[in-house]
Amino acid sequence: MTDRTGTDIERRSTPAAVALEADLCVVGAGMSGVACAVTAARLGRRVALLDAAPWVGGQAVGVPIGTIAGLFSCGPREDQRLLSPLFGEELVRRLEVRTAAWPMYSRRARTLIVVYDEVDLERVFETTLIDAGVRIVPGAVVEAVERAGDRVTVVSCATRFGPLTVQAPLFVDASGDAVLSWLAGAPYRVSDPPVYGTQMAVLEHVEFPADEDATAIARRAEELLQTYADHYGLTRRESRVFLLPQRGLAILNATHLPTPLHPVAFWEAAWPARAEAERATQLLRDQYLSVFGRARLRRLGSPGIRQTRTIVGRTRLTAGDVFAGRRFPDAIARAAWPVELHDSATDYRWQPLPDGHLYTIPYGALLPAELSNVLAIGRCIDADPVALSSARVMGPCAAMGVAAAHAADLALLSGRDFATVDVASLQQRLAPNLGED
Repeated sequence: MTDRTGTDIERRSTPAAVALEADLCVVGAGMSGVACAVTAARLGRRVALLDAAPWVGGQAVGVPIGTIAGLFSCGPREDQRLLSPLFGEELVRRLEVRTAAWPMYSRRARTLIVVYDEVDLERVFETTLIDAGVRIVPGAVVEAVERAGDRVTVVSCATRFGPLTVQAPLFVDASGDAVLSWLAGAPYRVSDPPVYGTQMAVLEHVEFPADEDATAIARRAEELLQTYADHYGLTRRESRVFLLPQRGLAILNATHLPTPLHPVAFWEAAWPARAEAERATQLLRDQYLSVFGRARLRRLGSPGIRQTRTIVGRTRLTAGDVFAGRRFPDAIARAAWPVELHDSATDYRWQPLPDGHLYTIPYGALLPAELSNVLAIGRCIDADPVALSSARVMGPCAAMGVAAAHAADLALLSGRDFATVDVASLQQRLAPNLGED
């Protein structure tokens, strides 16, 4: 038998870019991007989904955020309503089938949140996208766009395997950083003062004594983190702990870190925050032995980013709109999460909305003022920092993704762009997410 195992010697030549064509190119595979890509593919469209990270799920998986917030209305537990049933209901059901989600009523937020296992969430995202027929390209960093007038025509990406280009008539920016507007030379906004991010920590081997309620355990852990913050060198004074009892997991949100969009400065800010997350874990091990005495870090995820660049849109969502419960005539989603503005290293602004209160997100906030064939969804829509601190959570992000997919389908059916989509037709498709007043 001849042994044919060996190596070939080659010399690199400039590689030609791999070219993809799609009906819709979605940049960003977080909650909003996944919801958009899945919905558009199920409508029969060819969808390419790009993400700079080598995984699917964005910050929901990579940070991990740990809780799906903003899916439900605000008010007493018995009065909870699902605000984003399109995609949101299916997502929670798929997680529950895997015993990987725990609905928890937050008395602070006056709403239901869903604590999840990020490993299962990643697989739910992957399998849902694959079953829908989405062309998924993780690890694709968009580094340039080609623009003709008010249209983006091609995005160019760097990957570890060489360059990639995607050509499409329509693009959705779910990057979180308004990267398409930025690279296309369109105007964008930055928050001043900056909004802080978070270094999360996932703890495993957490004990849940039968005689202790999980909500009470979380509250006690948060009190200890505040009491002993100085002793353990923690900057943030109001920490949050989310528990997944059936998995013996805790998701620890006890840090603040600056998140400048700079390739060096970002990581210079991240390393101290990672050390703080470890110290917060040790604090709980030392001070709450019955629950956290055997706990250990399962992972320190990627640094979490709350807000960086946003587009300049045709409409801007404002804090006044949020507090007034404004119903826009071009509404495409509902939201009711509290104002949660992390604009300080030590604490943050937390302002729950009244019971039964909700507001809507206008289609115009997704439309970049200078680009006709691009929609922005998720945390890079046009909203002031206070309004965005409420609208950027996962429930509204999923709803925005669904809305963008249907807008793309309507635009493709008419042979026109996002800016000329018939809003009444779009709202008819989104009726379950718009509900009744």
